[in-house]
Amino acid sequence: MSRLLATLTFLTCALAHQPSAYLDAFQGFLDGFINSDDIVISGSSSPALADDCVGRVDAMTTFQGSLLNTEYLYGVFSNIPSLNTTQLIGVPSGVSIQSLAIEGPIVSASVILTAYYKTIDYTLPLQTDIWMRFDDALKVKSYDMSLRRFPWAFEFLLPKLAPTIAEELGVSYNGTNADNKTLAAQRAIVDICNTAMEYCTGDNQIYDSNESCQQFLANEVPFGEAWQGGQNTTMCRYIHKNIVRFRPEVRCPHISPSGGDVCIPRSYENVTEDFPFASTLVAPNASFTVDNTKGLSENAVTELMKFNMQQIYPTTVAFYSIPTILYFLLLYVCAKGVEMVLPRLYTSYRGLSFENKRNTVTYVMNAFWTSVALITQGVGGSVTSQNYTVFNVSLVRVVGNLISGLYIFELTYRPSMRWPLLIHHLCTLFAIIFVQVVLQITEHPPLATAGYIWLFQATTEQPIFVGLFLYRLQYPKLLVKSTLQFAAVQSFLCKIGFAVYLVVWWGLKLAKFHTPSDIALSVMLVLICALLMSTQVYGSYAVWSIARNMDRSSRVRDTEKPHSETSSATAVSTRDSASS
Repeated sequence: MSRLLATLTFLTCALAHQPSAYLDAFQGFLDGFINSDDIVISGSSSPALADDCVGRVDAMTTFQGSLLNTEYLYGVFSNIPSLNTTQLIGVPSGVSIQSLAIEGPIVSASVILTAYYKTIDYTLPLQTDIWMRFDDALKVKSYDMSLRRFPWAFEFLLPKLAPTIAEELGVSYNGTNADNKTLAAQRAIVDICNTAMEYCTGDNQIYDSNESCQQFLANEVPFGEAWQGGQNTTMCRYIHKNIVRFRPEVRCPHISPSGGDVCIPRSYENVTEDFPFASTLVAPNASFTVDNTKGLSENAVTELMKFNMQQIYPTTVAFYSIPTILYFLLLYVCAKGVEMVLPRLYTSYRGLSFENKRNTVTYVMNAFWTSVALITQGVGGSVTSQNYTVFNVSLVRVVGNLISGLYIFELTYRPSMRWPLLIHHLCTLFAIIFVQVVLQITEHPPLATAGYIWLFQATTEQPIFVGLFLYRLQYPKLLVKSTLQFAAVQSFLCKIGFAVYLVVWWGLKLAKFHTPSDIALSVMLVLICALLMSTQVYGSYAVWSIARNMDRSSRVRDTEKPHSETSSATAVSTRDSASS
């Protein structure tokens, strides 16, 4: 039971993820660049990343796991502020979102990341395009990052860095592009080799000396272009120099002559065609925009943006469903209309007690609206052949709304209800709600069909309502008896048949899924089916008993005293149960 409750809590939490929540999670991911030292010094993974996070940076390579992604995303920038030499990689000093689209769980954005270079007191803007997917805990499951115009940015930056680098290295500077790149390579080689001498020692030693390290990097591998941060270049080894200190046994090979498993030759075709992510990064719909914000504060604009980005889930509280409200109003009007018509047509109705008048009205309401629901099911019947169109799946939800509204109206309209019928209605409502929730979370198409099949338990009861209506208004005995007997048998066979159909469908299409929500669905299916079947079998038996007792006793006439029936037809007391 505790596991079930935990699962239900999980389902509720999962549904709370509005686009604004994804925006906050994305902002937390970006903030990590500004607070990179705090993240990597802790020695643990970034809290913004899922344990199985997969990330790809076009200028580098693909990273598997939260720790690896933490080191590359944030560790590359760590310790730079404490260094007194000019660095080819700046310190992230600010980040702003330039464009953004959210279609949960996908976030697509283009951000401006500013990198500060302390020795020249210059801030370089870098535009980064990101596609990412979040999991149910709002942690980054996967991301695909592209540094827009990065080769241009690097070429633009080098003339600004080169004079200071030349001064640090004690060499002359002539201002040519070739000299700029040569100086950048010399700066990188010195920094890489100093790192190797400091951290790659003992079993992790990769170079015999600082001199041999510099000789290799200067003569055996190219410095590389800005986009070659994941290939066999000095540039790739330079990117790794700041993260060697975290795990020397893992990182030293990456700045070694071999390049480890990162700084290696790569195929353009393989890199381009490879898709390393477990899930797609496809968002089917556009995100939201904010209009008419002139004169508003930045905070107000942000809050309005969050409001406009709200998505409506089955459990969304702050949502006013106009069709649902109109449907309840229509049920009220229909009930009042039936109350006005019946006294004019049946003198026997005028002699009924208040409670039985209300019950008789519900027989008419149930017979009509369940017929409407059944016809609606027929229109969308191809969902059973897995024809999952927007129209068909929407019709399944419409039928669920029709039955839910009808049952809630009946619960409030009737003065009293016996326990079997009350349990039946509550279980049906819970089943409809639960299937809607699980469908929203798992998005398993066969679940729509399961809901479609389940709804037949409520949409095939018209003969029972007709029989009870005839009985209550004292139609001819033979007609009433025949109708009730047919209704009892028809109801029993339909309930059993559709219950078996539902279980078979679940076994074929849904039993293979094992997420927490799927497990909860399996448990609920067994429990609710058992409860519903017990009430429905009892209802069929009650209807049959009424028909049988008509042969042994005269028809019971209603009195003004609620619940008072003659002893010759005590089975009538089960009428509420029968109507289920």
